[in-house]
Amino acid sequence: MLVDITPVSKIDWESKGARAYSVPFTSDGYWARSRMPLYVASSGKPGRTIVAIGGTHGDEYEGPVALKNLINGFDADRLVSGRLIVVPVFSVTAFYADQREAAADGINMNRAFPGKADGSISYRMARFLTDEVLSRSDVVIDIHSGGRGFQIVPTMSFHSVDDPELKRQFKETAFLFGTPFTMIYTSSMGTGLLTEEAEKMGKITIGSELGYGASTDLDGVRWAQHGVLNVMRHYGLLDEPVEDLRLPDKWGPAQRLVQNIDIDTWVTAPIAGISEPLAPLGAYVTAGTPVARIHDFYRWDEPGIDIVADQDGFVLCRKFRAKTEQGDVVMVIAREVD
Repeated sequence: MLVDITPVSKIDWESKGARAYSVPFTSDGYWARSRMPLYVASSGKPGRTIVAIGGTHGDEYEGPVALKNLINGFDADRLVSGRLIVVPVFSVTAFYADQREAAADGINMNRAFPGKADGSISYRMARFLTDEVLSRSDVVIDIHSGGRGFQIVPTMSFHSVDDPELKRQFKETAFLFGTPFTMIYTSSMGTGLLTEEAEKMGKITIGSELGYGASTDLDGVRWAQHGVLNVMRHYGLLDEPVEDLRLPDKWGPAQRLVQNIDIDTWVTAPIAGISEPLAPLGAYVTAGTPVARIHDFYRWDEPGIDIVADQDGFVLCRKFRAKTEQGDVVMVIAREVD
């Protein structure tokens, strides 16, 4: 069933039960409207509000598929407290165009926060999310994957913070997903991030990288869908035990906390060419170990150039496409931390 367009003023955030909305945003001079999907399920009782968002980038499909599955299989009567808010596809025009940035205005939605009420469509969508959704949340889950750019080990993530108690809550929440790695990173790698805005508002905020290649990864969808349910269990929305979502046969039993907060973790290409990985995803490597090779096929009779790891750590991600420009990040090495 196609959900009718719903003005923001008509959204019911509080009443017991589940509701689906299509929130309209005018996208061009012909008054065309893009519809942001929004789902609200409330217990009608006090408690935490969990927000889950997919499709912040349009070529990352694990989040939208997982959240669509979650919504359509969820009985709101299971809620014993609090509220669940889901935006399965955030950057709508990017999603339908099968591209990272919004087709309507070329904006990377994960650089658009806190948004602008009088800006282009992406900035207005970001402003809506900031004012109407993030403001109501206690916990924010922003589900990403590698898209076309990177092949990434299944990883949850959160920002580096000085407050040890907040760090504990971030880590505890991220580990509920059961992924083999959880990455601490810094917001200085970009500005205008959704997660950064949620943190400024004092929310428990986590992200993820749960697939790659603009495909739909089976395990990534599983981790995203059931990870959100685990967060709901942990914070008391569901009176159910937390599930163990680890996949030890594939990744081993350990859940590792790793850090990626400076460019020393990035392995970059010294020349343009074709990249060849020399270390598998998830492998532990030591500083000085060759981890990638760049081949210049204009000089096909010469060996490729090896690139070495600058530090000990785990291979967290690699460039997905072989064609590489000078300066491209071809691999990220993240070191384990406590």
